[in-house]
Amino acid sequence: MQSDENSDFMDEQVTQKSQNYEEEDKCHCTKGCSTHSCSCFKFGSGCNSSCGCSTSCQNMFNHLDYFFGENTKCTANPCFSKWLDKNITSTNGFEMIDRDKLRRRIMKCFKYSGISEDDEDFEEWMKEWKTIKEDKKLVHMQQLFQMLLANDTTEYYYSFCENNIYENDCHWHCRTCQKCMSWREWHCTQCNKCTYGASLPCERCGKY
Repeated sequence: MQSDENSDFMDEQVTQKSQNYEEEDKCHCTKGCSTHSCSCFKFGSGCNSSCGCSTSCQNMFNHLDYFFGENTKCTANPCFSKWLDKNITSTNGFEMIDRDKLRRRIMKCFKYSGISEDDEDFEEWMKEWKTIKEDKKLVHMQQLFQMLLANDTTEYYYSFCENNIYENDCHWHCRTCQKCMSWREWHCTQCNKCTYGASLPCERCGKY
């Protein structure tokens, strides 16, 4: 019986984590779209023609092609969208971010050298980067951003919280707490805070 209860809890915990990524197809805003009340903005994605905001839209995530390249439909992963929200104050503010500086920041982090040697996709990217021509660097850089800053493109993501690269199965970014968490932590909806112990009750309220 205990194992069934733990299994039920684990299913619930996974559901709570997955809600972190449950993006709606469109927002119902009538203006603005510049705050977390906009469902598109909340999940780090741009608005589209089916949204209610139309020409009044000020969602900065409409301009993610600055990082991910043209003709891509990538959305910013939770940690990247939080970092952008914190550092950008206007819809055209992305241009204030030095993309090469961001690339260097990622490549200097502790775990980058490891995945660039162990993962075929990153190994291939690195091999090409070392010999690439200057006029091709931006597009190649944007491919790296797609691999580490976008949702569901590789098994890894770059954590701005910890300045490191993590596996999606081992860490996740809680949109509510605005922090990267270990897979052992889950978000308690009663306390509205994350708590430790994948099979344990909340350390604050004692509830599952």
